Amino acid sequence: MIWLTFFDFIYPHVNNAENQLTMKTFKFLKNKYDVELLIDIGTYKDIPYYFFESELHHTDFYELIFFSKGNGYLELDQQRIEVSDNTVIFISPFQKRRWFLDNTKVECYFLFFQDSFLSNFFSDKLFSFRLQFFYNKTKPLYLKADDDFFLQLVNIIQELLSEIKTFKSDSEHIIRALLYFILIKLNRAYAQHYLLSSETENNNIAYMFKEILQNEVCKIRNIDYYAQQLGISRVTLNKCIKKQFGVTVSEMVNEFILFEIKSLLSYTKLNVNEISDLLQFSQANHLTRFFKAQTGISPKEFRNAYQNGSSVI
Repeated sequence: MIWLTFFDFIYPHVNNAENQLTMKTFKFLKNKYDVELLIDIGTYKDIPYYFFESELHHTDFYELIFFSKGNGYLELDQQRIEVSDNTVIFISPFQKRRWFLDNTKVECYFLFFQDSFLSNFFSDKLFSFRLQFFYNKTKPLYLKADDDFFLQLVNIIQELLSEIKTFKSDSEHIIRALLYFILIKLNRAYAQHYLLSSETENNNIAYMFKEILQNEVCKIRNIDYYAQQLGISRVTLNKCIKKQFGVTVSEMVNEFILFEIKSLLSYTKLNVNEISDLLQFSQANHLTRFFKAQTGISPKEFRNAYQNGSSVI
């Protein structure tokens, strides 16, 4: 029998782009067992050392956490998520988080995987960007499931658990299929709840744009640049983004850069001038005007509110 664990070591992480911010990084351990399988699943009893801690940290893999019983809350990249019964939480790699809950009263399942576990198998490096709940900068990163749907999810998880615990030569195919199934079911439910498109197979331009934007928005906000990278016109790009995400290209770029500004204000000591330089604003007052136009408050007011525990995050 093979049993897989999602991490074994905690590494200090220093990000120069965030003013030497040091935090724990939980890394997925790839080669601990005879079979390399980049997925882990279990209950809190199986992984009692899971990092429900209030110290700022992140991971290098995707996480889905299914709370059958929960209490307290999670601060996830500026969002406050109340952890209650039948709550499913979606976390992308390197999202900063702090947990504030009583883990002695928690009952949950974990599902962790690295992107290559699915993207390589399906020859689709955009797979994770097709799912509305990963790399989403504006919508809540959780879903409150009804009893029937949550039970359906638990049944799939238990099937995954059974396959991993009795691992055979063809188990990897079944595990991938079940993971793919549960992700698509969750994407449909999430999209319906938050009034988003659940489409995952068409509109590749939109997913490619989302990937490029995720990687380059801190350096480039010029829409013509992104259209050129994708080999299409600005008008065509805008139509694709509007159809898939319900916003214009400009609005999506603004969402992504606003997210980066909020993250730097929340989790670093960089001043506005330093953040402006880091994010390629020509002047600090341009960043301030942009931030106030988007949020209604100044960067200083936002930072003060965050530090005082205000709900503006």
